Parts: sequence; structure tokens; C-alpha cells
Amino acid sequence: MSTPSWMQGHPRKILLATDLSARCDRALDRAVSLAERWGAGLVVMHALDSPESGASDQAERLPSWRQPPDPLSVARRRLLADVGAVAEKATIVIEVGDPAEAILRTAAAESCDLIVTGIARDEPFGRLVLGRTVDRLLRRSREPLLVVKHRAQRPYHHVVVATDFSNSSRHALEAALRFFPGQDLTLFHAYEAPLAALAGLAGDPSAYQQEYGRAAARECETFLESVDKPAGGWHPQKVLIEYGAADRLLHDYVRDNDVDLVVLGTHGRSALFEVLLGSVAKRIMDGLPCDALVVREPRAAVKG
Repeated sequence: MSTPSWMQGHPRKILLATDLSARCDRALDRAVSLAERWGAGLVVMHALDSPESGASDQAERLPSWRQPPDPLSVARRRLLADVGAVAEKATIVIEVGDPAEAILRTAAAESCDLIVTGIARDEPFGRLVLGRTVDRLLRRSREPLLVVKHRAQRPYHHVVVATDFSNSSRHALEAALRFFPGQDLTLFHAYEAPLAALAGLAGDPSAYQQEYGRAAARECETFLESVDKPAGGWHPQKVLIEYGAADRLLHDYVRDNDVDLVVLGTHGRSALFEVLLGSVAKRIMDGLPCDALVVREPRAAVKG
């Protein structure tokens, strides 16, 4: 299989997956904004549940005036009404079957470089729940997945790339550089010193943590040297190397610093990036109070 086009530049075609709920208006606005910025094509799709067995037989026994409307026609009308004027410049697709399977199938058929979707629901106290479909896309999508939580009131201006210095997170950073050329990016790394508690019994635990932090800083320098940088060079606007749990620190930094997009890689070596493990990644993604772009590890994206 050839190298995906999203590894060579910004996306050329975007797939917006919508369940026709009000929450997906945010994802629609962001997908349209990005398509305009990149000059990319836009595909808007909705997955319709498969009809229940026996439903068609029952409908055939009804008189003509009681026949239910064709579900595909109803879904198409709703989708066209939902996207409004966007329909004039977008490809509209209605699929039948499991939503995650339909999204992946459409992305492949339409040669899309990016999948954009929204959240399942808002809960009290600001918790944003991804839902089963997004969880499955996190596990299986070859294309980068953008999960939109907030309204697209402006282009992304404060982008944080979370890294564990693995090859997977390097490719996520390189994708961010291709997707948002010229954008100031913050590099974020959280570490936890192993055996810190035991070290505290024999000496100063804070000194042990500081030494581990210095080692992380050296590893960061090596990591940045390995990055495929754009012409003219590049260096992150800010590098943050913090001690503590990655999910909590990342949540707090996003909340306190007006971050509107976090970029993550998959198949890394820390809990932050083990998207295929499911529960840990879903907790992190649920907890992020901003949009998130998840970039699949390139070898998995190519080989499937």
C-alpha cells in the first residue's frame, strides 16, 4: 500500500461523520473551516441503522396510505437540511449499518485524509463523552481523527503536541507541522520518576525527580533532532517537561492556557499514547477540555 497522502502534506479531502445531533454542528463548522483553509474537498456522511428483521415484511402488509417513508430518503432530507449551503460544495453520503464501520468504509472509498467527528453528549460539570463510535474509530482508523468538542469560533491558534519521544509521537508532531504550517506549537511531555518513593528513603526525592527531569530534557533534544522539519527549519514555541501523571497535567495545562487543540500519536510507549488499549486513552480523550487530533502510528496506517 502506498504512503497515505496525509503523511505528505495537509489533508486533501475531509470526511465529516455526523449523527445529525446538535453537537455535530460544532464538528461541521470546524470541518468546513479546515476545508476552506486547506482547499480540501469535503464529504459529509451519516450512518443509518440497519432495518430490523421483519420490519419490511410488516410494512408490505400495510395499505399504501400507511406505508412508512423510505428511511434513506428521510435521512438524506435531514442531512441536507442540517448542512445547509455546505451541501452545494460537499459530497453527501448516506450509509446503512454500523456507524464506525460505515465511517471507515466511506473514508476509504472517498480517499479521505482526515475524519472529523463530534462527541456523544455533554454531561454536568463540563465532562464531554466521546461515545462508542468514536472509541472504535480511535482503535481502528487509518486516517487521522479529529474529535471536535468546542465551537469553531476561530482557527486553531494554540496547538499542543503531547509527546513521549517515541517514533509514533514524532510522526504526530510531523503531521501537526504539515497540517498547520507556520503555526506556533507547544511540545508537552510529562514524566514520572520510577522508584522515586524508594529513593526518598535514602536521600532527597526532589533531587531525584530533578535529575530525571534533566534526563528527559536531554531526550527531548535528541527527539527534536530526529523530526522531519519544514524548509527553513522549525523549533517549538515552548517545550514543557513536567513531573506527574500525563493525563492530569495535560488536562490542567489545556484548561489554564486557552489551548484549543491537542495532537496525540498512537502506539507510543506511555499510557498517554496507548490508544489501542482503549480504557486509558478513552479516559484521557474524555477528559481533554478541547479538540483533539489523533494520528495513528504510520506503519499501522500503511499496513492496516
